[in-house]
Amino acid sequence: MKSLFIFVPLLLLQCSQIQWRPASLAVERGWSETGKNIVQTEVIYEEKDAWNPLSGTTHKKNYRTKFRIYEISGPGNDSGDPPIYSYEIGSWALPGSVYFHSATNRLFWIQGSNDEYGGAVRSPGVWSPKGFHSFEPKNFQKEGQTIFQFVPSPDGGKVAIIFGTLGSDLQIGSPTLILADVNGQSSTYDKYYFEYPLTRWEETPEFRIRWSETSNHLYVRIGDSVFRTNEKSKKLEIAKEFPVCFYPASNFGPVGISPGGSGGDSDIGRDMEPPLYKRYKDKPFVKSLSQIKDCSQ
Repeated sequence: MKSLFIFVPLLLLQCSQIQWRPASLAVERGWSETGKNIVQTEVIYEEKDAWNPLSGTTHKKNYRTKFRIYEISGPGNDSGDPPIYSYEIGSWALPGSVYFHSATNRLFWIQGSNDEYGGAVRSPGVWSPKGFHSFEPKNFQKEGQTIFQFVPSPDGGKVAIIFGTLGSDLQIGSPTLILADVNGQSSTYDKYYFEYPLTRWEETPEFRIRWSETSNHLYVRIGDSVFRTNEKSKKLEIAKEFPVCFYPASNFGPVGISPGGSGGDSDIGRDMEPPLYKRYKDKPFVKSLSQIKDCSQ
């Protein structure tokens, strides 16, 4: 009888551990191009422990992502106001892929389409709290392609996308760079639509894209070469000179993990990174890859 009393609590404990329970990842945040808005990204899911506790992992399902956009109204606001806009999608958002542009009121991100968090089945997403629904970047994605980069320009009028196929060896095949007109009809006939096949692409620091301050050009680093888009010739040309920094890729976007505590990211008392636009400059230009600096720190 004594052993039964010991067994029952243990059984109840084990059963509770295999029940689905709510969970979430660390909240990410990013600045807008004006420094007037911050977007929080929270990935939510359900999880339960594996039958074998030695596996060191949990089962996860039903991913959702909540976006919260806060307004930074000035030094007088230190109470942490609620978000001015909120939006939710029924899937996970890729870390470091969320951008909110204040002037055009558009939110950009990369999202998955199944419960394989961070997997290859993913697509670009766009939402506007003002109801701008003309831009559909999914129209440019072909069957079997994975999206690797989705970066809007500083003025919010264009977006750079890199698609490719991901092999079983995790090598990226047939990488393609697309520049699309956010204010167009998401068609290859749009005025600012350009498509450039890339020789290769990797998700490493030696492979990066970076918009110019004016949004007129996109710089593309591919290993030991740097190219620049030319809208007039519709070509990707060798860049004779290029910015010393390839990070960040635009003058707004993700900056890191949101600090803990109450009040939301509108609380100016928070220890937050400075807005990206304050240090986003084309100059000084350099002419050698050895002169490129790691500006991510």
